[in-house]
Amino acid sequence: MKILIAGLGLIGASLAKTIKKNTNHYVMGWNRTQSVSEKALEDGAVDEIGELSELIPKADITFVNFYPDAIVPFIEEHKSLFKPGSIVTDSCGIKTKICRTLEKEEFNFSFIGAHPMAGREVSGYENSLATLFDNASFICTPTNAPKSKTDTLTELAREMGFARTVVTTPEHHDEMIAFTSQIAHVLACSYVLSPLAPMHTGFSAGSYRDVSRVARINGEMWSELFIANKEPLIREIDDLVQNLEKFRAAIDKEDSAELESLMASANKIKEEIG
Repeated sequence: MKILIAGLGLIGASLAKTIKKNTNHYVMGWNRTQSVSEKALEDGAVDEIGELSELIPKADITFVNFYPDAIVPFIEEHKSLFKPGSIVTDSCGIKTKICRTLEKEEFNFSFIGAHPMAGREVSGYENSLATLFDNASFICTPTNAPKSKTDTLTELAREMGFARTVVTTPEHHDEMIAFTSQIAHVLACSYVLSPLAPMHTGFSAGSYRDVSRVARINGEMWSELFIANKEPLIREIDDLVQNLEKFRAAIDKEDSAELESLMASANKIKEEIG
């Protein structure tokens, strides 16, 4: 197949490199900054670069890799260029807003929302890796696409080396991502906003590193992700605040039995779920 990667940042370029490394598919690449496209071609991350008007009509699968608010406008702007019967997908970390907007459109191609579940604390082409998705999940959120198209996309994910493929609804995806990813970033940012954070050197070890790691964050992109998924994320924040208040109350009352109970419950859950 011919696969177009539109947007060669961290995720897009890592997708391109992974496809090149693990499959025999032909990879085309496009980036708004031409020098990035040229670098990808020079590195062998893609087989061909060019203008969108040349590349889109040739692609059997197109991955759209932009910030959340740019994905729908890009697809709508270029809808007449996509190859009839082809698959158009994305790599965005939220799905409901994008998928439910695009399912209202009548296209001659199939849009299938997707989320390759991997990332780094750094961004940009220069930080992309052909191994980024090793042992990762590839989530698909089809709405009105034929099952055969979803099967094609999940089969590509398996060829690429993803450890798991998951097919679910956009809403369930966003609910789960609010818990597994977004709330962790909110927590990490809240944690390092402590006035003691700048003085951690000499007093910190694994716990500080583990909790603070994802506070290295692209604020522009994550602001869009948080707002687009605000209802599930706010529910997770409310649950977290309630649990913090339970710990605060038990500590304030010097209630060791309650503290032990809270931690025993948490420990049991972690042992069971991993």
